[in-house]
Amino acid sequence: MLGCPLGKAARILLVAVPGSRGAEQTDSGVIIFAMLEEFPRLIRPFRIIAFDWDGTAVENRSADARPVASPIEQLLKLGVPIVVITGTNFKNIDKQFSSLVTGPHKRNLFVLTNRGSEVYGFDEKSDPKLIDRREASEAENLLLTKVAQAVRDYSRYRSGPRIDIVYNRLNRRKIDMIPEPDWADPPKARIGDLLQATEQRLRNGGLVGGIKQLFNLAEKLSLGFGLEQARLTSDVKFIEVGLTDKADSIAWVLKYLGPKVRAKTEDILIAGDEFGPIAGFEGSDFRMVTPEAKGATFVSVGPEPSGVPPEVIHVGGGPARFKRILESQIEIYDRKVNNA
Repeated sequence: MLGCPLGKAARILLVAVPGSRGAEQTDSGVIIFAMLEEFPRLIRPFRIIAFDWDGTAVENRSADARPVASPIEQLLKLGVPIVVITGTNFKNIDKQFSSLVTGPHKRNLFVLTNRGSEVYGFDEKSDPKLIDRREASEAENLLLTKVAQAVRDYSRYRSGPRIDIVYNRLNRRKIDMIPEPDWADPPKARIGDLLQATEQRLRNGGLVGGIKQLFNLAEKLSLGFGLEQARLTSDVKFIEVGLTDKADSIAWVLKYLGPKVRAKTEDILIAGDEFGPIAGFEGSDFRMVTPEAKGATFVSVGPEPSGVPPEVIHVGGGPARFKRILESQIEIYDRKVNNA
């Protein structure tokens, strides 16, 4: 049994429940959490904690991040490097989360943005500083645009549905397969409805192969235009054609941050919510499962309806469960200090 703080008064008791896959809140306030027997790899102190943002740390980008910011800040004060890995830009993460943290411990916080293209840290005044950025050349930007426009024009040629392009993203273009007001910013909880709506829209417009047809086309066009290193992903609303992805974020952690804090790959916890396949496409967080990261501990707090790869521990529970994992790390570090 392992105590885990849930504030000043309450405590989480992690109790092994044979055959259980989740947590149950009881009337006494005890959370029965099948972790010790089923997920013993999580009950140890990690030297680096890296995680996806949307769906893992918070429900979405409009959610209140203060609940998860609290345990994150405690870990930062304990000297644990925290790495946020996200597809969005730094301004969005700073507004929602990182601006909540101030103090010298903020130098242990890193925000890796724009799907592997940027690395931000913080100075002694808690001000952000750009550590690294991958910027597309003029030729690369032209090729990204040509691929996206060719997919759009293909749909037009086939008298298919209207497809829009989002141009103002660093090192990538987003091909919007369902540019409709009702699906402008779909929550992850509606992924099933979004998939059905997108597939129906494309097929009704004559693209009988649906999302897969356009995704395969984007791959072929990338190669045909000479963009051999293109990284393609899809969340069933967009097909993204880019130069970087979350694998680049993990590469930075392993190459630069790990050696800096003397952390081995085995000392790293990597969390997400979409490691398993979605609608026939690999989950966006699976890009973090790289050969170089073999030995790290991967954990998913997402629903993962199609299951997870063998490298990943599936605990489910969403951001609330992720917060509890962070709190258990605080308890482990506190015990380590008290027993020293």
